[in-house]
Amino acid sequence: MVPLLLEIPLERHSEVPLYRQITNHLVRMIESGSLVGGTRLPGTRELAAELGVSRTTAKLAYDLLEGEGYIDIRERRGTFVATRFSRRPVSKERGKLPFDMASGVPSPELVPWEKLSALSRKVFGRYGHAVLEAAPVPGLPALRQALVRHAATRGIPARWENVFVTSGVQQGLFISFQALVSRGVKTVWVEDLTYPDVLSMSCSAGLKTKAVPLDERGIIDSCGGLGCSDALYLIPSFQNPTGRTISHEGRKAILEIAARRGFWIIEDDAYGELRYGEQSVPALRALESAERVIYLGSFSQLLFPGLRQGYALVPEEMAEDFREALSHSAGAVSSLVQYLVSGFLEEGCLEPCLERARAAMSVRMRALAEGLREALNCLVFEVPQGGIYLWVTMPAVSDESLEQRAAEAGVSVLSGRRFSFCREKTSSVRLSISRLGGPFIKEATTRLASAWGKGL
Repeated sequence: MVPLLLEIPLERHSEVPLYRQITNHLVRMIESGSLVGGTRLPGTRELAAELGVSRTTAKLAYDLLEGEGYIDIRERRGTFVATRFSRRPVSKERGKLPFDMASGVPSPELVPWEKLSALSRKVFGRYGHAVLEAAPVPGLPALRQALVRHAATRGIPARWENVFVTSGVQQGLFISFQALVSRGVKTVWVEDLTYPDVLSMSCSAGLKTKAVPLDERGIIDSCGGLGCSDALYLIPSFQNPTGRTISHEGRKAILEIAARRGFWIIEDDAYGELRYGEQSVPALRALESAERVIYLGSFSQLLFPGLRQGYALVPEEMAEDFREALSHSAGAVSSLVQYLVSGFLEEGCLEPCLERARAAMSVRMRALAEGLREALNCLVFEVPQGGIYLWVTMPAVSDESLEQRAAEAGVSVLSGRRFSFCREKTSSVRLSISRLGGPFIKEATTRLASAWGKGL
């Protein structure tokens, strides 16, 4: 085991002796978990040379650390952090509850760990140093072409030159806002209940934000008042937070009005890959008259969220604006991530993984809905045909009360107010099924039914 090189800040003119400064710093490193049990430290000679102190100073520091039980000095083998510090402290997030129905993080069994591990070795072997070099701002051409082929399987036409790789849908959304501003857009319209971060991102991009009704008819009617300086942000499939899907006819009506009135549409299709219902509804971008649609897609959220990879299919007339905004933002996504995702697509790994995820989500959603219906017939909800969210309403009970009662039962959920454009109180909460599988869903459902049923 190679000894660890240490950089320790020393105050040469301090009243605190140098050996004590070294001791105090190493104690902080060990107690924080930065240096774990078994880590080999440099010998006194190496430490003295590295820090520019005498060997006597280094030996005094080590003697003190050994005497207090922080290190073990083993003859002829070296100096090591004591084994009682062999485990890093586990970080306990404040307020974290045992049953997570608030986040969209996938459960571990859905992540294709083994395939990603094998692909990473293959990628390094095939591409060598290129894996660690900067990628072109729009993304690697091979990945962009693979994304076009994937989009084609969903009936979405695109040219690879107009595909941009992003670090998730969130970055794609912010870059879209910036590109729209450069095209003269002043206002972005969102649904009454929507993805919360869209409000702060649009404000940061210099856009005004206004709301349209959540229901399909209300959206269509509102579109009649939009013009060239407007953009409409929609999650048309398995919407966050309600799980609602806009019908085929509704989508066609929105596109026809957009073509006539000249406003832009941002289609957030983060959950579109997770359809498990019988009826298939095409993406907006797949329909005719979709020339003014910016399509944001991602399949990484439910398969490998840590890689943070999404993509945007951009109208040709906006491609240069999007490229410019992306180059001035975070720039290109990691080359390693892009090579991994490209390999994942090229080797045909995506569809089997998505099928497994769809099957799991279908079972979980059915278990959740059936469990809640059996236990509490006062709850109002509509089971979505895909995605990961169930929007549950309990008339005459505030969302804050529902969230609090759930938390007391050990289940984290999100109140409807968090998603409201005007931050208005509701009687609804959003439940997510992505993190909990099998028996955990059933246990969480039992706890929710018990918590919400009290006092009825």
